[in-house]
Amino acid sequence: MLKRSTPPQVQALVLLIGLGLAPLAAQADIHLLAPSRTLDPSQPFKLSLMLSAETEARSYSLPELLRVTLTPDLGALVSVKLRLEAPLPPQIDLRPGEFLRINYVGELPANLRGRVRIDALDLDAPAMLVQLSTPSAPADAVAVAVAPAPAAAAPGEAASAPAVTTLAVRADSDPNLQDQGRLSFNEPMFAVVGSGIEANAKFQISFKLRLYEPADKLSRRLVDNLYLGYTQTAFWDLTGESKPFVDTKYKPGFFYQSPSTGLRVAGNEVGFAAGYEHESNGRDDLDAKSRSIDILYVKPLFTVGDSLGFHGTFEPKLFVYLDKDENPDIQKYRGYGDFRFTYGKNNDWQLALDLRKGTLSKAFSTNLQASYPLNRFVAGLSGYLMAQYFTGYGETLLNYNQREPWALRFGYAIWR
Repeated sequence: MLKRSTPPQVQALVLLIGLGLAPLAAQADIHLLAPSRTLDPSQPFKLSLMLSAETEARSYSLPELLRVTLTPDLGALVSVKLRLEAPLPPQIDLRPGEFLRINYVGELPANLRGRVRIDALDLDAPAMLVQLSTPSAPADAVAVAVAPAPAAAAPGEAASAPAVTTLAVRADSDPNLQDQGRLSFNEPMFAVVGSGIEANAKFQISFKLRLYEPADKLSRRLVDNLYLGYTQTAFWDLTGESKPFVDTKYKPGFFYQSPSTGLRVAGNEVGFAAGYEHESNGRDDLDAKSRSIDILYVKPLFTVGDSLGFHGTFEPKLFVYLDKDENPDIQKYRGYGDFRFTYGKNNDWQLALDLRKGTLSKAFSTNLQASYPLNRFVAGLSGYLMAQYFTGYGETLLNYNQREPWALRFGYAIWR
């Protein structure tokens, strides 16, 4: 056990790596043990090694220091040294069937936040990503650490719960992987090709940047959840003589987004986003068919079902126009909302349906997407196989008031 006199520690990390420590002993059975997922931040970071000799006698020689580098998302690398918690003899001999746990401890920078990459330089082990969060109070009963009892509150004062640093190793089944980094996905990113309309090819890039990384990953404060976003969608005619771009949409934005509002529907947290968005085709005047709009929007996110299994989402984006002078009747074809439904599983197939209804009775648009992870076909591949079907008005901003009968495209998605 660590003594209470140990210097305070604001942040802590989890390493869950079960590989050998090759630089220390060839073919030795040495494994890293992860501490609990929640720790008392008043204690230093502890990393444990398990030495074993399952079938034959083994000898080990361990260094006094372990070197670890920590690289925060979009931040500078930090080097940390962990020291043996207790002195060891120069050589440790284990008989068959014996096990021995060795602890390394050290101080970690208090300003580490968000997603952090872990590299243990003295270990033959891959890098690791962990998510750091230090809420002011335990977020839920399942993740409460056992911490020393707080001092008794003075008369008339409420007792405050100790801060607990939560350490979550990134998992493939996490439904919010895109939100762990400061620079992350925003809307789907893909490249697809097909037929049906002039723009037989289409590709889109989209990302967002979190302006400030809070100490508490689940904070709902305004300043802790502000993002800059950018989406660009290009429509390409690959069959034309010069293979021209039919139109391109540029969509920067500034918005608030939180995956948790404290409200629950069907047992799941309700997410929320709201902000400002400009959309333009980048042309400079009406003679060049310039198109642009500015909107303010709100966008809740509802989830139905187990987010780690097959589940559905509903994401209505409701908006008002701030400026639409270059296309004053655009609400007749686009309306005042976009409605997105999805059903699927994070590591399996997914269907997504985007609906849009203008104020004109005939103005109805549908965009259906189906996707499937490529690593289900070949291990190690990234991204998704994607199919898209569109019919209706306004796939391009240039031709927002013209009906497209249909478009069917197939291709590759980085994010869906």
